[in-house]
Amino acid sequence: MDRRNFIKSSCGLCAAIGSGFLLTSILQSCATSLGVVKTSADNNNLVKIPLSDFDQSSTKIVRVNNYNYDLAVLKHTDGTYHAMVLMCTHAGQPLTKTGDTYYCTLHGSQFDKDGNVLKGPAEKTLIHLPVRTENDNLLITLVR
Repeated sequence: MDRRNFIKSSCGLCAAIGSGFLLTSILQSCATSLGVVKTSADNNNLVKIPLSDFDQSSTKIVRVNNYNYDLAVLKHTDGTYHAMVLMCTHAGQPLTKTGDTYYCTLHGSQFDKDGNVLKGPAEKTLIHLPVRTENDNLLITLVR
């Protein structure tokens, strides 16, 4: 193999390896430690989540079948819970989890982990749903 072909082969190999590392980094940055729980509601609009789901993380995103929005469920240090509908109170747009906040991609409203408005145009806090614990489960009552 002459010098020119050696350099071409080496550069191609380096580019392939570099692309692999870059792709791996991008995919890892997209991954989240926040668990998504997929479930459904019963006939009484109750969603049941085992309390053990909160052993690894104090926050869960709950995706309920046939419900238009995800829910954010947070376990507080005192053992209480709250659940919020991830719907922008300005225009009804679904919200996206971004770190410790929720973001509306339509007009840029931003809410903190408790549902308070950090940035408008939204002016109202997120809708909080009634929750209670029963038999090692968290029960969330959906508002339709």
